[in-house]
Amino acid sequence: SPSPMASELDTTVASADVVVFSTRGCPFCRQVKKGLESQGVAFTEVSFDGLAEGDAVRSEIRSRHKATSVPAVFVKRKFVGGCNDGPEPWMGALKLLANGGLQEMLNSKL
Repeated sequence: SPSPMASELDTTVASADVVVFSTRGCPFCRQVKKGLESQGVAFTEVSFDGLAEGDAVRSEIRSRHKATSVPAVFVKRKFVGGCNDGPEPWMGALKLLANGGLQEMLNSKL
């Protein structure tokens, strides 16, 4: 069975179509939120600083998605990377906003 952290991560990621994991004072987190807001994309922000288990959830994201930096952005439960990039070439929330990929993911019925 999944660890409590894995279930907490899954529950959080499933709580909204777009979930942004962030830390206080992170400029890329601010950029990503500004980008989403400018496109009218609703999102839920989850600050690692505000989570009792923030570090554990963060290391769960790290082990699952090979992502070490913030923000960590999820669209419809799928990890899409950080602000400008991610472990895979197509990743990066701002990139996906610019090329319409993020909106496509939101509109898909999957």
